[in-house]
Amino acid sequence: MVEESDFHAATVLSKRHISPSMIRVILGGDDLRRFASCGGLDEFAWLTFPHRDAPLADAPGRYYTIRHWDAAAGRITVDFVSHEGGIASTWARVAEPGDRLGVLKPRFRYVPPADACWVVLLADATGLPAVGRIIEERAPEVPVIAHVEVNSIEDRQDFSADGYHCHWHPSFNHAGRPSRLSEIAVELDLPRGLGYVWVAGEASEVAACRRHFRDTLGLPRERLTSIGYWIHGQARS
Repeated sequence: MVEESDFHAATVLSKRHISPSMIRVILGGDDLRRFASCGGLDEFAWLTFPHRDAPLADAPGRYYTIRHWDAAAGRITVDFVSHEGGIASTWARVAEPGDRLGVLKPRFRYVPPADACWVVLLADATGLPAVGRIIEERAPEVPVIAHVEVNSIEDRQDFSADGYHCHWHPSFNHAGRPSRLSEIAVELDLPRGLGYVWVAGEASEVAACRRHFRDTLGLPRERLTSIGYWIHGQARS
């Protein structure tokens, strides 16, 4: 059962394409002002997508990254990968100002050790919103190297931050293979010293990355976070 304090009704305020494959939706509304951010930089929440006037809390949903939380305005920004199929992508492609959705209590997984002197982010397109928020809202003295797999080079994004390098890999969902994150991982040279690696994307590719970093490179468990955002063969969103 959904606790009332954990659930928020939200309304679409605006929608636009920020790249050929990414739709940005800004959500607001009086009820969303009660939203309590968990503070995690890869913060994600369960969003429900009702059909017409169906109850928000009972509608089907998916987990999505909160790209930005504006506490003063009570607004949430969510970026959706635009693709055929999937309830969330279908909703985002036709969403208009005034449309409703539900937002449930958020969580996070990004937990770099306090002594980390560098961060490496590795993600496919579904993890790009979290990559952007981590880069922009992290402690500025910690350098970040990001590797992001996108559909095309036109899907690159600029982030409002210093002290980061982002490498773009236009191989997402190419030639019948959903992702090549594990190949990218094997080719990486991690910086020297104590650091932290965060990986997000297709579940089997993320699992292969995890094996590489832990078993091959010997990265300690507390210095690696790996999250399967979606499963090949099932709708991404």
